[in-house]
Amino acid sequence: MRVTIIYPLLAVAASTLACDSCYGPQDHVVHTRNVRRMQPDAENATAQPRAPLAWGELNFLHTTDTHGWLEGHIKEQNYGADWGDYVSFTRHMRHKAGNLGVDLLLVDTGDLHDGAGLSDATSPNGRLSNLVFENVDYDLLTIGNHELYVSDIAFETFNQFSKVYGERYITSNVQIINPATGRFEYIGSKYRYFTTDHGLRIMAFGVLFDFTGNSNVSKVIKTADLVKESWFLNAVNYKEPIDLFVVIGHNPIRPTVSSSTFGTLYKTIRGIRPDVPIQGFGGHSHIRDFVVFDEMSTGL
Repeated sequence: MRVTIIYPLLAVAASTLACDSCYGPQDHVVHTRNVRRMQPDAENATAQPRAPLAWGELNFLHTTDTHGWLEGHIKEQNYGADWGDYVSFTRHMRHKAGNLGVDLLLVDTGDLHDGAGLSDATSPNGRLSNLVFENVDYDLLTIGNHELYVSDIAFETFNQFSKVYGERYITSNVQIINPATGRFEYIGSKYRYFTTDHGLRIMAFGVLFDFTGNSNVSKVIKTADLVKESWFLNAVNYKEPIDLFVVIGHNPIRPTVSSSTFGTLYKTIRGIRPDVPIQGFGGHSHIRDFVVFDEMSTGL
């Protein structure tokens, strides 16, 4: 009986509240989108996933070395997605992870500009493109060498970009002169300890390779010195439980690469915490790579 009463009441309410002045003409046209939204000049994808994506207890989406290519590579098949597509993708994946009851972390390892007109048309580079980049709700980010060549860009990173992400922007070995104090301080956080939505306790560091081409307003601490600093050792030996170390860096992930310092980081952490898994995320080399450090540790 309740159902038969409610429906008539709803119909009456709808007809009573409707008016042309409020909602426009009753014969309005509804346009149906028949194709996927994409840039007009973009090449469509020709390849599809080989198999369904396997989800784990903890999952990652990792970007690096975007260099201002937020428009995507519109003339290359399978690479025509733009940054808006990625923003949408991350949100859908977050939603799916929530439905599956698993964690998903978003990671970026630097070099946001210097390479495309979209980012390099402003002064300093990235002043406007960074606003587009910031639409992704990253969990962990770190700095690249292209944020340090030019003083104006370094200050923009310190004063603007790093503040958008707060403690999630980690620069364990990169400092800058704070114009307000005249003293060196970390551009971002030295580390981040946090608990995921599903209870995993993570200690994260962000380490740039031993870069020497930075302007004189910034300072890059060599990794061999970093791992000896008391705050770093205290973070590795943190007072709260750690389920996983996540080490991100604009830094080649494969230790055999001459410029990589991941080997030093891995050996130091593993020597102190032999039973805690380590997950690394690198960058700078502009290639896809994967390395196994030990039975509990890998790098991408």
